[in-house]
Amino acid sequence: VGLPTFGPAWARVACVGSTTPRSSFRFELAPPTSMRPTRVSTLVWTGLAAVPVGWSFGRVVDAVSDALPPVPWILPLLLAFLAAVLFLGTRAVRGWIEERRFDGRMDALRVARMLALAKAGAVFGAAVAGAYLGLGVLALDSLSVPAGRNRAILSGLVVVAALVVAAAGIRLERACQVPPGDEESADSEGSLGT
Repeated sequence: VGLPTFGPAWARVACVGSTTPRSSFRFELAPPTSMRPTRVSTLVWTGLAAVPVGWSFGRVVDAVSDALPPVPWILPLLLAFLAAVLFLGTRAVRGWIEERRFDGRMDALRVARMLALAKAGAVFGAAVAGAYLGLGVLALDSLSVPAGRNRAILSGLVVVAALVVAAAGIRLERACQVPPGDEESADSEGSLGT
């Protein structure tokens, strides 16, 4: 009540008025806050902000080495693998939350980790899509050369795979949401099922 607070958001340190330094502070947990879902508009703006970054990087590399930066052929495959992992995570989380499959493979902490992975995957996919879109636009100037054509095709494949990663991240994030009114029943059934 009117006490100054210090510390990070997850814990508050409040002065209680004692003169001794050790007993003058007490720790109180901050009230819980809800995590907001990632908006598609945020991902669009992230991708749009990454387009000039990719284009500028390509221009700098082209000016220094007289060649466009190479696009690794394995990158679309790795992004497709990441998207598959996110889609499989969506299936597992949805089964745990909606179908009430409380087994030893999934718990609340793992769902929270999957949520963090989903948010990071969505933003990562949008940023990679934007950056390689910028590189692809730069490679369009040299379509007559086979190397330029290959870079444009690979950049297009990377953009598509990165967009799939962003979509998989959004889907997993939506799957991690507990339907309204199910928090209490999920907690009680989860404790009974273990």
